[in-house]
Amino acid sequence: SAIEKEIDDYLCGLETLCVKSRNMLEGFKINDVISPEYEADSIVSEIAGSVDVTTEGWLHIRLNTLLPSCKYKVSNYIGDTITRLLKNCSFELPYFESAFLAVVEHCNMDKHNSLDNDNKAWKMIPNSLKGIVIEDDSQFVLSIGLFAKKSEDLSCDIYVLPPEDAAFFMNFLEQNIV
Repeated sequence: SAIEKEIDDYLCGLETLCVKSRNMLEGFKINDVISPEYEADSIVSEIAGSVDVTTEGWLHIRLNTLLPSCKYKVSNYIGDTITRLLKNCSFELPYFESAFLAVVEHCNMDKHNSLDNDNKAWKMIPNSLKGIVIEDDSQFVLSIGLFAKKSEDLSCDIYVLPPEDAAFFMNFLEQNIV
């Protein structure tokens, strides 16, 4: 409806304003000093999510939220969040010449932002990985799978792994190991 589009436009504009403001204002900081009231790592992890590397060597990003709906517009909120999580990571991240990206949303029929994959902001994820864990996000470098698991705990797991491990991942997903 027209009202839904207006709301989405407003929310997208607000998210974009927040991300652009934060990035611009950080450019004016002389030192990277953080006040004791603002411990970035704990706040980012608590609100945004976390990053780890699995025993298989796969990159795992956990977002403590679902992907936003982007039926009409896409903001860079999720991309900026993932980039910040990766850049604030205290360990060496794996780098993939080619990769399989698996996005697994944990939601249910009552608690979700969108049930249609084409209306979710997953498109920002490959851009946030580019130059950090993959060279490029072209179709010859990055294959993508979108999955959903029914859950009361709302979150989004993102895995980046070698394409030859995709069958193992699918097996783990089916067995609820990932």
